[in-house]
Amino acid sequence: MTGARILLVDDIGGTNARFAIAERRGGDVRILAKQVAEVEAYGGVGDAALDFLAAWDGPRPEAMAFAVAAPVRDDIVAFTNSPWRFSQKDVAKRLDCGALRVVNDFEAMARGAVAVDPGESLLIKDGAALEDAPIAVLGPGTGLGMGLVMFFGGEVHAIATQGGHAVFAPQSAREIEILNFLLKSEGIVTSELVLSGRGLVNIHRALSAIEGASYEPLKPEEISEAALGDKCPIAREAVETFCAILATFSADAALMTGARGGVVLAGGILPKIEEILRAGGFSERFCDRGAMTDYMRAIPVRLLMTDEAPLIGAALLAP
Repeated sequence: MTGARILLVDDIGGTNARFAIAERRGGDVRILAKQVAEVEAYGGVGDAALDFLAAWDGPRPEAMAFAVAAPVRDDIVAFTNSPWRFSQKDVAKRLDCGALRVVNDFEAMARGAVAVDPGESLLIKDGAALEDAPIAVLGPGTGLGMGLVMFFGGEVHAIATQGGHAVFAPQSAREIEILNFLLKSEGIVTSELVLSGRGLVNIHRALSAIEGASYEPLKPEEISEAALGDKCPIAREAVETFCAILATFSADAALMTGARGGVVLAGGILPKIEEILRAGGFSERFCDRGAMTDYMRAIPVRLLMTDEAPLIGAALLAP
């Protein structure tokens, strides 16, 4: 086994940036320290990273890997759901921690999802996964991310996608009403517009209008809390609808990628509403595909309960 390498890794979303110092020894990763920085509290990733490094009193990192909620095409990285943007060359020079690799956040999430301890996930739907078949990894957070894990020649390959921007496909009369409501303001309604923090707000807002109820603006976490506490029927319906739409999107992802190795659900929202996710008929909605129902029944679905998967994935993808 090769010697240990100390790495600076980061998972940068639209709301938070999660920094960590990771120790990678061969294919094993251990998180030594971590810190969450609010995006709006810093001018950019360089400022936030320097703040984190100033508090670290261990060995200087030898290399860096940043997982970003943005397409990675060239030197300039511009985020999809936040004002941050940076030059990879400039940040690498400023931080002076060796080579920097920047990857899409769901490339890192996908790579980490198959590397975390199995005890860090919960079985949502049983199935018989095919060995070495693709695994789809997806999750709602500030946006809706999706990645794919494939296995070739004994190696693990993580692939980033922009599947969250596929259009929303309603499957009930109620969901069609939600779509029609959102079409008035959005023009095109992507899956991300109903399966994200903003998406939960959009569903709650649409249901309030459909019911003719007075609309009280709530944050995503407030909607979830009201739903779990049965304090608001519309909030409860909003979260149940969110979970039903997620089941359809997850099934679509599995069918389009041949993910017979399973589906992994991730992101910051789902662990908080796991109770409703389990109770809301997720498995039935996931499997209900006519001639493909038996195919879908064989695909297991797991929920990640740790926020370290993208950090571990970034460490495994670091130079």
